[in-house]
Amino acid sequence: MSIDFVPAEDYRNEVKALYKSAFPKEEQAPFRLLFKRERQGIADFYAVVDEGEFVGLTLLTGLDDVVTLFFFAIDDNLRGHGYGTEVLTALKDKYDGKRIFICIEPIEKDAPNYKQRVKRKAFYKKNGFKVMPFQVKEAGVTYDIMSVGGDVTFKEYERITKRFFGRVLYFFIKRF
Repeated sequence: MSIDFVPAEDYRNEVKALYKSAFPKEEQAPFRLLFKRERQGIADFYAVVDEGEFVGLTLLTGLDDVVTLFFFAIDDNLRGHGYGTEVLTALKDKYDGKRIFICIEPIEKDAPNYKQRVKRKAFYKKNGFKVMPFQVKEAGVTYDIMSVGGDVTFKEYERITKRFFGRVLYFFIKRF
């Protein structure tokens, strides 16, 4: 396995198909916004490839020594083959010295995707992430924050999110 991060534009069709299938509509930002933020230097939007084969996507943005992994997905057909862990390891190397955080759905027993949430949280814990002591709400969806490389504060989350989404969408963000 040889993980490389290449511009998402190089695999635009594959990236778009995976983005649309991997994330619920209510969790998706407009696809063109992702490329716009990359062109503006606000985000790093990558296709993840293994020896030239498309395996997934990542979109990261940050400020100072904090980076958020806004979007991360591995192709359905390749899940369970170690790609997720390999990509996270490669990202930790790529962003060495930085704290990396993610937003994940909290574990709620009555959630329709309860088992998926449990599995996702265990995956990130296995990869060194720990849960932060606050939740956030983005456009009506509640998330737990998990980080690796050090703790992240709500203020840091807020600054990064405001920078990425802009003032209008920022107002949908609330601390619980």
